[in-house]
Amino acid sequence: MSWVLYWIGLFRLVHSGVIIMSIAFSKLEDLAIPNGTKPSNAIIQESIDDAVAILLIAPAALDGNTYVIQGRRHGAATWVTLQEGIIGVALADVNAPAAGKALCYNMKDFAFSAFHSFRINSTVNVGDALHIWEAIKLWEGM
Repeated sequence: MSWVLYWIGLFRLVHSGVIIMSIAFSKLEDLAIPNGTKPSNAIIQESIDDAVAILLIAPAALDGNTYVIQGRRHGAATWVTLQEGIIGVALADVNAPAAGKALCYNMKDFAFSAFHSFRINSTVNVGDALHIWEAIKLWEGM
C-alpha cells in the first residue's frame, strides 16, 4: 500500500511543475604525490564549479606524514593551506583522509571551487611510494 502512496505523491510532484533534483557523481583525476616530493597534482576550478561536495579516497597505506588540502589563489602562484573552525577560536588545518579512509568535503564548508585549483600537500617529502587519492565530484542533477 505504501508504494501506491509513493507513486501517487511522485505523480503529483512531477505534474506540479517541481523539478526533482538528485545527486550525481563523476570521477575526477586522481591526486597523486610522487615519491620524493611534497605536493600532488592539482584539480582546477573548472572541473568542480558545479560540485556540491568532493569525495577523496585515500590509498590503503600511507607513511606518517601529515597531508593537508591546499588552494591556489587566482592570479598567484602561491598555495595556502585550508583551515576550518570558528573565527576567533584556534583554527585547524584541513587534512586529507587518512590511509584506507574516505572523506566527503561539503563545498558550503570548504569551498574548494573558490580557488583557482586545489591539491594535497605533505608536510615533508614522501619517501616510501607514490601516494594516490581518488577524487570524485558530487553535483546536483535531474
